Amino acid sequence: MQHISLAINKLIVNSFVFLCFLAWPQVVQAKQPLNVQNQITIQQEDSVENSEAENAVVDLTQKAGVENQPLNSADTFPQKNTIDSAGKKKQHNHSIINVFISDKKIELLKNKLTEYGEKHLPRKIRTVYLDIVEKVFDYSLLLFLAALILIFIANIAFVLLTLNFTIKRKNQKEKFGRIYGKMYEDVIMAYIFGNIDWEKALIKLKRIKNKANRRILISVLMNFKANFKGELEKFIPEIYVKLNLQNDSLKLARSRHSHKKVMGIMELTHLYPQGAKGMISTLINHSNDYVRTEAQIAYVTLNAENPFSFFEKLKQPFAKWAQLSVFYLIRLNQIPVPAFARFLSFKHYNIRNFSLKMITFFQQFEDVSEVIKMVDNEMEETRFLAYKAINDLRLYDSRELLKKKFEGETNRNKLEILKAFKNIGDTDDFAFLEEVMKTGSISLKLEACRSVYYMGQESRDKISKHTKEEIPELELLLAHVKDPRN
Repeated sequence: MQHISLAINKLIVNSFVFLCFLAWPQVVQAKQPLNVQNQITIQQEDSVENSEAENAVVDLTQKAGVENQPLNSADTFPQKNTIDSAGKKKQHNHSIINVFISDKKIELLKNKLTEYGEKHLPRKIRTVYLDIVEKVFDYSLLLFLAALILIFIANIAFVLLTLNFTIKRKNQKEKFGRIYGKMYEDVIMAYIFGNIDWEKALIKLKRIKNKANRRILISVLMNFKANFKGELEKFIPEIYVKLNLQNDSLKLARSRHSHKKVMGIMELTHLYPQGAKGMISTLINHSNDYVRTEAQIAYVTLNAENPFSFFEKLKQPFAKWAQLSVFYLIRLNQIPVPAFARFLSFKHYNIRNFSLKMITFFQQFEDVSEVIKMVDNEMEETRFLAYKAINDLRLYDSRELLKKKFEGETNRNKLEILKAFKNIGDTDDFAFLEEVMKTGSISLKLEACRSVYYMGQESRDKISKHTKEEIPELELLLAHVKDPRN
């Protein structure tokens, strides 16, 4: 806070110096007409005094010489024209204010301010007030710059104070969470290990009716649920239900805000599975990606006997993040793996692609004919995964099909087909690979050469007999393939 106060003080001082620097030329210019006006006023006063003296002389002359024609002071002494400074209106420079307000409105405002001061202010304050009003309207640039700088300083001060308040509040919230989190952890650990009974634990769990404290307690239980296994794990949902914390999570899951809904789904899935199943089924097609993904992950977790039955109800995409999370759950929780070949006929391409990946990873040879059919799919990604599955599953009977599909494929899929011949090809496929090495692009030639080289000794001998005229890049290709770094 001291640093912020020092920064504000420096800002005010620098702004004042900047204001003086900008306003000084305007003040100097404003003083020049005032000096001229003062000189004119002095001359006018001298003229008035001279006129009065001349008039006195004329009167004496008239009394002394009755027979003489009365002297006309105007003829004898031509009277100088005088200017009434009180009656003449001052010309003020309102060039800055005129951008926003007309001269008429400025004078009206000035008159109202003056009238207010004369009627409502004491004599001592009135003089100062009227002087300030006069100077403000004389030096409009000064007023304008002062207003801008004050607004700027106020904005900076507001931002700094808001930032300071936010940081303080965040630190207090974190400190509050650490203190109560540690206390709740100790009490729950003591209850789980049998050091205290539930009644005593309930007494030590202070302020659990407070909303913030209940959120801290739920986070502690979520942490224990993730780290405890075996007999200790069963205590966590029990404590959760005894404290009626499921109502807090259900409220979050019904929230209109997606981040709260996701948090509620996670808590119910891990701490109150029996109450989460009904709600999860209605959220697998949610419009929000995060909510839908979390609901799909929760469905797999809660339905271990048939984890992918929601595929039949799925209308929204099966996102890649959900695919990765589901795959992790299958391996971590040892969920029974279904036969993914039956999902290859589903209309959603991401379900088909996910199924091909799972078939490849889990080496599912059941219904491989369904896998082979996927090479005719209209989507490039699906065909790519089908070629990869044929390679990884070592489906040797698919070689002729791959040769037929080669010419009509994209460059990426052509490379995957050539990679497959490295594992499932034999000498009967040498002519096909040889043709690719002669006519294909550099990347295709390299992959074809690698497949030929690793198919067996017989294919290596055949490729070595070719001359530079037939395959100009042969030596470079073989050197690249033989290099262990590649």
